Amino acid sequence: MANNRVVITGVGVVSPFGAGVETLVRNLLECKSGITVYEELKSIPSITSFTAGTAPEIDFSFIPRQYRRSMTKMSMFAIMASIEALKSAKYETAPEGTALYIGSTISSMKAWIDFAEKYINKHLEQVKTTAVFQVMNHSPLANLSQSLNIKGPGFGVCNACATGLVNIGLAYQAVKAGLIKSALCGGTDEYHPMMTGCFSIMNAASNQYNDAPSKASRPFDIKRGGIVCSEGSGMIYIESLENALERGADILAEIAGFATNTETKSISHPSSESIIDCMSLALQNADIKPDNIDLINAHATSTVAGDAEEAVSIAKVFGLKPKVNSLKGHLGHTMAASGSIELIAIIKMMLCGKIAPTLNLEEIDPACSGISHITKTQDISINTFMKNSFALGGTNASMVIRRYVK
Repeated sequence: MANNRVVITGVGVVSPFGAGVETLVRNLLECKSGITVYEELKSIPSITSFTAGTAPEIDFSFIPRQYRRSMTKMSMFAIMASIEALKSAKYETAPEGTALYIGSTISSMKAWIDFAEKYINKHLEQVKTTAVFQVMNHSPLANLSQSLNIKGPGFGVCNACATGLVNIGLAYQAVKAGLIKSALCGGTDEYHPMMTGCFSIMNAASNQYNDAPSKASRPFDIKRGGIVCSEGSGMIYIESLENALERGADILAEIAGFATNTETKSISHPSSESIIDCMSLALQNADIKPDNIDLINAHATSTVAGDAEEAVSIAKVFGLKPKVNSLKGHLGHTMAASGSIELIAIIKMMLCGKIAPTLNLEEIDPACSGISHITKTQDISINTFMKNSFALGGTNASMVIRRYVK
């Protein structure tokens, strides 16, 4: 079996800051927040969290109507991010044989609720055929492949909040093994108040800063109170090093290693044991030591338990050597897109030598101490970093990225 080196040559993003990678990175480095008050949340009595991170209005008319009518926003986000990723990789269209790995947490909640209301009210005849394609679990995969004419292998992998990173990891493994030459991979999600409702049920939604939404998501901070849900898409184009060199591509970074495992102690909270195992397996897969990691971009969603477990795990494996940040203070939690959006952001920061801090980390919780938090934008030389993503339901994922060296 082959053992190809795998490189990243294209990236694309839609985030709460809008469309485009440069827009994302600029706002992160300037310590801007994409979180605002979402007015509809105030009308739901059982929800006490009123903040969310939604993308600005985007004109999707560039997508032909014949494709667009079977899409919801998550698919449109993914198409916009994918087009940017392909252009970044110096392609106008996806080359023949490109594989596609993309998923969301679940399909569009809005589409499902609209569908269910018509069913419950005995008006199923009002449901349009296109609605069926909007509620499929692999709707983004189907819509993306159809609209961009991507005919290669397609995988609609969904692992809740770890989806984006897991899809990149699976694509990496396939390219490394020589099963495919290239892939467009990542995650996508659209916001719906039901997302905040789900975390409210679990007492895990931020509700202490409704009057100051930019302060609502506060990873590792002693006053953190829960998740702020948001939306977006992050798509990455990866290929074998041989393929990239052959076509003269600009190489952004190399994927050095990846690991995923399953938490069995709790369906809702990752334990330090499983996080430690996942990060250690990723290091082993990359064949590097903990001392070689310069930065860890944490999953850290601003929950009391989750942030503490991750901080303890990082301290045990790495100690104080690597810098640590979370981008969810800026972005909120973009769900299935979080792993891929945040990975793209750190790659671009690695290349420019500036790293964004954990926004709103004003007083480090003692339970999250023992690691080297970044509290302001810094000039840092990063050669190798780790990205973590952990999901409800027990899926953990860690990926090691390094600067490309011939």
